[in-house]
Amino acid sequence: MTTPLPERTLLPGPPYGYVRNALRELLVVERAAPEASTTVAPVPVQLTDLADQWVKAAHACVADMGSVTQRARWQTLIAAVETRQSAHAPAGTDMPALCTALRNLLVAMLEYSRLEPPVTGISDYLRGRITDGTSPPGSPLGARRIAAELCLAPVSVVRVKLALADLEVEGLVESTRTGTRVTGAPAGRSERSVQVAQWLRTLIREGAYPPGSALPRVADLARPLVTPTPVISSAVALLDDEGTVRSGLGVRAVVVQDPGFAVAAPLDLTTADLRLTLAGWAGSDTSSQRVRETCRRARSWWHHRIAPAPGRVPHTHRTLTSMAAHLIPAAHAHHQTPQAEATMRRAAVTALAPQPEDPQEQLWRTACLAAAVLELQNLAGDAA
Repeated sequence: MTTPLPERTLLPGPPYGYVRNALRELLVVERAAPEASTTVAPVPVQLTDLADQWVKAAHACVADMGSVTQRARWQTLIAAVETRQSAHAPAGTDMPALCTALRNLLVAMLEYSRLEPPVTGISDYLRGRITDGTSPPGSPLGARRIAAELCLAPVSVVRVKLALADLEVEGLVESTRTGTRVTGAPAGRSERSVQVAQWLRTLIREGAYPPGSALPRVADLARPLVTPTPVISSAVALLDDEGTVRSGLGVRAVVVQDPGFAVAAPLDLTTADLRLTLAGWAGSDTSSQRVRETCRRARSWWHHRIAPAPGRVPHTHRTLTSMAAHLIPAAHAHHQTPQAEATMRRAAVTALAPQPEDPQEQLWRTACLAAAVLELQNLAGDAA
């Protein structure tokens, strides 16, 4: 079942152009004020009249709002203006404070006057997706991603946030450390998404995908991470919700400049082979046939969830590390494009990262390294 998209509606209230003109008038009043107005000073009559006019208009808009959260937000904005313009305003109330409060109210009214789905329409849409199972328990609900899905203007992301707040009041969604999600325990696929998101975060932290760079497309990430595309999509959405990347519908995710954690400088590919050699097995067979056989075996273990004999997975991981040490110089000699270098750095980070304690995650990480080594072999070509 497909939940219909919410319709774009012009809500009751002053037209967009009128509100924009009011903001311009407010700017004129501010510029005309004497310099003394930067401290406590009498409020001009023109500013008081402007505030009176738009507070009345805002009250009329609030009366038509169906969203509890939106109504509360506007009542707070209105109260901030009324407090500073009343005859009983607190001592020290000044013109800049009233201008700031009125500007905040007018900016909210300007967004409200746009031809976009109303907050109640967005909450109905999200409620429908939760009810029909499109957004199952535990699935992330990032405001920016939903806004992109609905083709909203960036300024109207606030409507999605208000809709999510309404759903949180209803108990349908909950706020977590990593963002908003549908209430309920996540399914197994979501647990895998969290695991993949954690690994992508590690690749970003270690410089494989530095700030400002774009992650590969979901389909292009699914192959090297030996993971189905829906899980990759969900993992990228988790990173988007927590602010590590910025993504949109049909747009590659880009790592933000400040992901919220320290990021290492990109690995120097001219010396990476030395570190990999030290971490691998001395004297490993790095012939093309041996590389393919080792990679096939490691990927097969993960694909069939086979539990190899104790010690086999770490041994294979170190063998693949030696193969990466052999292949990266040859691959780098032929390819210096950003995409190729990102592939080489991802392989090196995968080989050098500390192995997880969980056996299944060890198996998956080794399969990821095997996929990366095969990519290196293709880049190196005959030089391998």
